[in-house]
Amino acid sequence: MDGAGTVTSSAVAGAGTFIILLLTPRIFKKVPAALVAMILAAVAVRLLGLEQHGVKIVGEIPGGLPPIHFPRFSLDLIPTILGDAAGLALISFSSMMLTSRSFASKNKYDVDADQEFAALGAANIASAISQGFAVSGADSRTAMSDATGGRTQVTGIVAAGTIAVVLLFLTGSLRYVPIPALGAVLVMAGLSLVDLDSLKTIYKIEWREFVLSIIATLGVVAVGAIQAILFVVALATLRFVRLVARPKVEILGQVEGMPGLHSVERHPGAVTIPGLLLLRFNAPIVFFNAPYFKRELLAAVDAAGPVLRWVVLDMLPITMIDATGLQVTQEIAEELDGRGRLLVAAGRQTEWRLWAETRRFKIQFDKTKTYPTLRAAIKTFLATTAVGDVAQRDCDPV
Repeated sequence: MDGAGTVTSSAVAGAGTFIILLLTPRIFKKVPAALVAMILAAVAVRLLGLEQHGVKIVGEIPGGLPPIHFPRFSLDLIPTILGDAAGLALISFSSMMLTSRSFASKNKYDVDADQEFAALGAANIASAISQGFAVSGADSRTAMSDATGGRTQVTGIVAAGTIAVVLLFLTGSLRYVPIPALGAVLVMAGLSLVDLDSLKTIYKIEWREFVLSIIATLGVVAVGAIQAILFVVALATLRFVRLVARPKVEILGQVEGMPGLHSVERHPGAVTIPGLLLLRFNAPIVFFNAPYFKRELLAAVDAAGPVLRWVVLDMLPITMIDATGLQVTQEIAEELDGRGRLLVAAGRQTEWRLWAETRRFKIQFDKTKTYPTLRAAIKTFLATTAVGDVAQRDCDPV
């Protein structure tokens, strides 16, 4: 048969399967459409002789269950195997979590990453001793299970049992399943993953995340799922590092009619207290953003002018300070002291005290004072300003 006829026959087989997949759920709601489509497609191949018309089929499948066999390898290969295994584990886990979270969002349930990782490890051990390949969550298989109504772990148990029965008794019948029909099932399952409403929502929330999702989609088509996932994970990591490396730095003030303290940039009518600088650094202070933190704080100090006496740092957004961050903060405190100004930390007072106690570590910040809240720092500043005593006795050194 010529090439055009082969393409036509294959296209008809795929289109026919696709039509069955569309109609079956509407006519028989509780019947798995994919199973019906595969059976009808295999029957059509057998009765109509579609194989002679150029339609490719699955062909002979070896029967029987795989034998249990523990792998053997030279101990000299362990360094190489560990590196390869780590790479496979990362790729498999990323692929699996991408699939599981997609379906979890679609079907309104939660995914425990720790449990998923443990299950992935157990599945790979089972695969290793049964001469299988590395195991991960398959997008197409999961989509097909979801499309046919699978909702619980029983789906996997039934699928495993069915596969075992087929391998033992029905491999002869599988040879007639046409490849175009399998393609139609996968296309139908893949379409169930397309969620344009969620994509629109992502665009409204953050256009950069929308761009990452488009890159991932195009990447899967262009270079494959694994490479695309790794590339987008790398981009997302770089974006996260950038956000933490250059976080928003805000000067706070009071807004009439609004409780609390607010960003002067977002509220032009905000009023600051003369001699007092309230500063919020919206990120942990770690090695790759500590120089930026120092530069922005000192720039705010210079902009405040000679009237400035206290610099109060809001500690609530600062969830962590590493060794570099502590050193830079001490440098800032000493530099401000040399200028006749005081660095004050407001918030997380108990947390940082317990942190130091559990490590038997005393933070020597003689040029810094702490208060439990911003309000407490402001109240003390106003009181000490009135009496001219900046070093209030009830301030505890860090």
